[in-house]
Amino acid sequence: MSRARPILRAACFFAGVCGALLLCELALRLLPVNGGAYTADPDKSWPASRLVPHSDYTFSDGWSLRNAHHGRINNFGYAAPFDYVPGTKGVVIIGDSFVESLMNDYDDTLQGVLGRELEPENVMAFGTVNAALPHYLGVAQLVRRYFSPQWAVIVIIAGDYVDGFAKEPGFYHWAPDRTPPIEWTPEVGRSPTQKLLRTVAVARYVKANLNFRWSRAVRLHRETDVRPPACVAASLSESDERLIGEYASALPAALGLPASHVILVFDSDRKAMYAGLSRKAAETCPTRDVLARARLMSIARTDGLQVIDSDPIFRRYYEATGQGVDYLPYDLHWNATGHRLIAEEVARVINPTALPQHSTTRRD
Repeated sequence: MSRARPILRAACFFAGVCGALLLCELALRLLPVNGGAYTADPDKSWPASRLVPHSDYTFSDGWSLRNAHHGRINNFGYAAPFDYVPGTKGVVIIGDSFVESLMNDYDDTLQGVLGRELEPENVMAFGTVNAALPHYLGVAQLVRRYFSPQWAVIVIIAGDYVDGFAKEPGFYHWAPDRTPPIEWTPEVGRSPTQKLLRTVAVARYVKANLNFRWSRAVRLHRETDVRPPACVAASLSESDERLIGEYASALPAALGLPASHVILVFDSDRKAMYAGLSRKAAETCPTRDVLARARLMSIARTDGLQVIDSDPIFRRYYEATGQGVDYLPYDLHWNATGHRLIAEEVARVINPTALPQHSTTRRD
């Protein structure tokens, strides 16, 4: 009898834990837990990382499931309520999660607004979370293989240059010795266990909404309180300069477009804007990435590419309304207003008569 009691207690405890997890699972399945936007298995026909085609997704942010949105992944594995038909002409938009934009309704995204402003133009977006500059060029090559773009929009954000040196499965990275200077890292398949966990609401909530990572939970050593180092002026190497120059030249060629039909949209330091810092004050100690993106902006203009600098656009709006263009403080991505402001600028480039100048400031 004495031996049976510990076993019985352990069994009861285990049953209680299982019951609690089951109740949590049932409850979370009724709530908008983040899920559905999963990386697809390798596909030779479209080697770049993309989401599982013909699937539905739910987006929500943080433990409280704020800013919930639902949407559809189309036949090419990108967030859109309609399928992309090979051979289609029109406008293509390439970028990372700012273009993927799961945190907004499709109609409120850059591509959604452009689809209305430039009607009857077809607008197709190819946004992938964690993508960077070299990946945009690789995707541009794939886009030209399947479609007939007439205009292209590339959204460039902070980190896009330096992050391009990382070799991640399914993504293109910098390869200075190649022409164009990018190389692809093969995608990896997901195991049956990984795919099974995608269906478990508790696992999705812990990983996606709570952003839990074992690497953060397990520490092999104590972290010490280290003061941030004083600013050390960064500079671009000859290799950096060459990469940026080759990139600006390679984009139009990859898309099969004249340089004047390629639009580079540069995101800005909106935290500095909200803090009341001028652009000059915010960039007193620029990083290598800041310098690289500024250099790309300059070279692109010289080479005849269209350049949209979001900094003055967002500053005008913020000064006029006092309202933000993103989801800060918890999410840096553009909100519906941010997407609309950029979409209107893009529309003016593609069709100068589409909108009156500076309509965004007066409208609000």
